[in-house]
Amino acid sequence: MNEARTLLVRYDEIGLKGKNRRFFENCLLKNIQRALAGLEPPRYRVPHGRILVDTDRTQAGECAQRLTRVPGIASVSIGVPVERDFDAMAEVGIEWIGPRLREAGALKFCVRSQRSDKSFHKTSPEIDFEVGSRIMQRLAPEGLTVDIKHADCVLEIEVGESETVVFDNRHPGLRGLPVGSAGEVLCLLSGGIDSPVAAFMMARRGCRVHHVFFDNQPFLGRGGLDKVERLARLLNRYQGGGRLYVVPFEETQVAIRDHCRPANRVVLYRRMMYRIAHALAEENKCLGLVTGESLGQVASQTLENLAAVSSIARLSVFRPLIGLDKRDIIAEAQKIETYDISIEPHPDCCSVFMPPRPATRAKEADLLADEQRFPWQDLVQKALESVKTYVLDEPVVESVRTSS
Repeated sequence: MNEARTLLVRYDEIGLKGKNRRFFENCLLKNIQRALAGLEPPRYRVPHGRILVDTDRTQAGECAQRLTRVPGIASVSIGVPVERDFDAMAEVGIEWIGPRLREAGALKFCVRSQRSDKSFHKTSPEIDFEVGSRIMQRLAPEGLTVDIKHADCVLEIEVGESETVVFDNRHPGLRGLPVGSAGEVLCLLSGGIDSPVAAFMMARRGCRVHHVFFDNQPFLGRGGLDKVERLARLLNRYQGGGRLYVVPFEETQVAIRDHCRPANRVVLYRRMMYRIAHALAEENKCLGLVTGESLGQVASQTLENLAAVSSIARLSVFRPLIGLDKRDIIAEAQKIETYDISIEPHPDCCSVFMPPRPATRAKEADLLADEQRFPWQDLVQKALESVKTYVLDEPVVESVRTSS
């Protein structure tokens, strides 16, 4: 079989963008090039409605696997360029389907062809028949059957003006929009199950997601930070270019514990987190905040408490999980491979000094009165001056902000 391979990258939502489609295609192409960095440089082509990546047999599988983690891609197929000869087309299918058939004992398959070069002497249904009948002649005795609607193996053939390529089964992608097409946002990453899923969902909508973690090592140790850093780096493989900001939060929590009503502590923690995150977002030109909040899941996520927290933010606050239940969120976390890290036992900083009966309907007036009892403006400024920044594309290196 020919050693050359052509990966066909399909998208769907981008195709609906009309006159703006080229912008989204360019964003997607940049992300594909980023995802394939470190491999032997492939060649890229962008015919109408898809992207082609030319590589070789040795790295085609790795390329396809990486591309299934790139938002904006609907599916990827690995193809082999062949002569315009039905025997050659069928031989590729036999080499792919034969080993799978012998392993499974029985398989259903079909051929789907597309003829963009109308000068070719056979129509698409005729190509399907010519290639499919040759494959059946060889493999039917071993248990191969034809099923157009429920095939286990789909052989796709594209007969173009410059080349003919036979493609293997489609590898499903993440769909959505390419990262970088919708701006940058800052996600409050806690280390639990929810916030990583929220970050991923925003990346699928074209946002480059950065993260902020509120750290309380004096009371909780370093385990929480290590866990969040692993989550942030895992999420960054879906997008690239992300940063993690680590904010020391213990002094703020002690001040709230010592000076404020116990029932309001959790909401006051959240308001301070939002203030600090808001300042970081504006400083780094992020266009919104992202949280993993889901309505009614815990005491701090009632409508009243969410409104009390959001009231201090001028930027938009995105809550992509707001209407999902826990099973939905867990299923998505498992799919994106953050779940196993998220369930590692380690409390987040909101559990520090947790009151026995936290307020579920905190009143703005009461919160403002509590905030008069401690120097929250000074604490925000002090936290911002102590932020550590992790560049997630690079090895573990922290940079510490120094006050000017």
